[in-house]
Amino acid sequence: MPIKRRNFIKVGAYSILAGITPPLRLGAENALFSMGDVPTRESRMKIAAELVEIMEKHGTHKHPTEGYYYSGYGESLFTWETYLDNIVLLHAGDTNLGKNALRINLGLQREDGFIPRHWPGMNPPRAEDNVYGIYEGEEHAQPFLFQVALFLSRANGGDTSWITDEMYRRLKKYLGHWTTAWDRDSNGLSEWASACHTGEDNQFDRAGVWRSYFCEGADLNSFMYLDFLAAEKIAIAKGHPDDAAAFAKAAREKKELIQKLMWDEKDGFYYDRDIRTGKPIRIKSLAGLYPLWAGIPDQAQAKRLVDEHIMNPKEFWSAYPLPSYAMNEPNYTQHHVPPPMIDTYFALEDGHCNWRGGLWPHGNYFVTHGLQRYGFDREARLLAEKSYEVSAPDKSVREWYNAETGEGLGGHELYAGAELLMRFTSTELETGFQPMLIEETSKPIQSDKLRAALGLKGAFKIQS
Repeated sequence: MPIKRRNFIKVGAYSILAGITPPLRLGAENALFSMGDVPTRESRMKIAAELVEIMEKHGTHKHPTEGYYYSGYGESLFTWETYLDNIVLLHAGDTNLGKNALRINLGLQREDGFIPRHWPGMNPPRAEDNVYGIYEGEEHAQPFLFQVALFLSRANGGDTSWITDEMYRRLKKYLGHWTTAWDRDSNGLSEWASACHTGEDNQFDRAGVWRSYFCEGADLNSFMYLDFLAAEKIAIAKGHPDDAAAFAKAAREKKELIQKLMWDEKDGFYYDRDIRTGKPIRIKSLAGLYPLWAGIPDQAQAKRLVDEHIMNPKEFWSAYPLPSYAMNEPNYTQHHVPPPMIDTYFALEDGHCNWRGGLWPHGNYFVTHGLQRYGFDREARLLAEKSYEVSAPDKSVREWYNAETGEGLGGHELYAGAELLMRFTSTELETGFQPMLIEETSKPIQSDKLRAALGLKGAFKIQS
């Protein structure tokens, strides 16, 4: 019997979505607004308040030594989820829970710099119940930890005193491990270990099964570019000018390599690269759009990504965008089926979370703010409103959605930042909130306008 990596409950749609006929039935006690209604400021504020209440009730957990931290995945921590959690926590009124989550991650570090990308919490499943845990433990933490440190420092008015010398040393080693141990062909681009390592679990054709190590990800290296930039700002604030110069140089070189080895001028797209062949992995996934979030394309390249791909109804502009694979990809699907001829220890069960076509909040959030970064304001607002439309009518927080019907999927006790941000992104755009910008620590992140627009007041209340 296949082992579930996460205990998802596959359920039908509970959302009422504008434009779907016949209307989906939803109990009055769960409906936040009715089909056909235009969401008002009051309805947005109501939804925001209810989300914060859900977060306070279900999202905090207590580590035996580090204290309270936040996770939408129960006691578990996934590194890119931690980054997104901190964005929504800032809106909710907290700037401290993420510090403990970062300390927990750094506390797992080996001497060579490796940090497992998944901390399973205080009650990890037994190996015989979760064989995937063996492989997860071999995969290095996704490159968001310096960005977490910078975000939390700026959210606290520029204070970096909470980053101890030991924490800084560990952060530096974690990013160094990405640069050395995960660049097997020594070309300056790092590789994912597997599809699951990317966080996009079933993209096997793109990144391989467990222990594959061949995919130089456009997403991975874009995230690393941002982490190098964030590391530079932290190094400056902590009084390490030589480190800051080295991080800035690494960021410049990373950007140049992404442009040189991943941009395809003919297709107008960023493709992953296969180190076994030195050739592009010609699969149009969300990974090829994430350089927008990082600020890597020039304006002409950004326009091609928007015009030829994001807004293309044959590729990424589905009825409920954005699908995680372009709709004209051969392996595009709205329901995961295990690929043939793969050992059962590697395969994910039928109906597992689907990144080969499903709408995922992570992608919508990154791409929306990437559009904002490049001045595609109309497209950014449209995508943000589509995200709100598909998610806000349902009090259940869904992990992903069917990009063709809007059906909410992956329903369980999930309160992760990416999913919650589906409801906040429109207001972020309206108030000029830009979380992807890497600024000096002395330039605080301003969220007062956004909190006022959402009617959020006071501090986040920790409930044990």
